[in-house]
Order: sequence, then structure tokens, then C-alpha cells
Amino acid sequence: MNQHRSARLLAALVSTALLTAVQTGPAQAATSGQTAAGVYFNKDCVSRINCTYYLRPLTTRSVARYLDRHGWTVDAAASLVCFRLPPVYGLACGIAIAIPYSRALPHLRAAAEQGGCFTIRAKLPIARFGSVTADDPNCS
Repeated sequence: MNQHRSARLLAALVSTALLTAVQTGPAQAATSGQTAAGVYFNKDCVSRINCTYYLRPLTTRSVARYLDRHGWTVDAAASLVCFRLPPVYGLACGIAIAIPYSRALPHLRAAAEQGGCFTIRAKLPIARFGSVTADDPNCS
């Protein structure tokens, strides 16, 4: 079972690297991401492959409440947090959350408790997690 998970993660990492190589478009600074559900994160990019996503305070609290009710599992966290991001960044986030999952949880909890934003810093193909308080200019 562990070998299957490692193989999936390796395949996802290779896919991320390949998608990164073909990704096009200019970097955007401090723009908002939207879906049919509405705006749920702010984005700050320094290049095409180096962006930080700030899940808005309401979204951060909503994700934390859902995980409190239904369990803090890798699959739930990845589907609630990572797959809200654009595909390449979502994949890097999903890989990062699956491998050192316990590193992401304290940041999500801290951000929710402080009314701040959970952050996903993606310098493709690697993503890292953090939290910022509501007074951070990108956390709105």
C-alpha cells in the first residue's frame, strides 16, 4: 500500500514538472482567484512559477470547521485547499500536503484561530504552507 502511494506521489511530481515546463502566461501580482463559488484566495506572484496563495479568512475558517467536523485527513485537506488553486499549483500543493501533512495542519489551525489566512507558497514544483494574520496586506 505504501509503495502505491509513493508511486502516485512520484507520478504527480513528474506531472507537475512537465506541466510547469509548458505553462505559459505572464506573472500576475496580487490578483484574486475566482470560481463559481466566488473569490476565495488572493494571489501574489513574483514569476510564472513562484506564487503565494492566501486563502481568505472566511475560507480558512470554513475549511478548518469542515475538517473539525469530518476529520483532518490528507484527502479532505487537499480537496478543500489545494484543488481550489489553478491546476499546476494545486498539484504541487496536493503533493506537499500529502507528504508532510502534519506540517500543514498547525498553520491552518493557527490561521483559523487568529482570523487570518492560510498560505500556500508554491515555487513549482514545491509548495510550503504558512499562516499570516489578518493585518497582512494580502490577507483580506
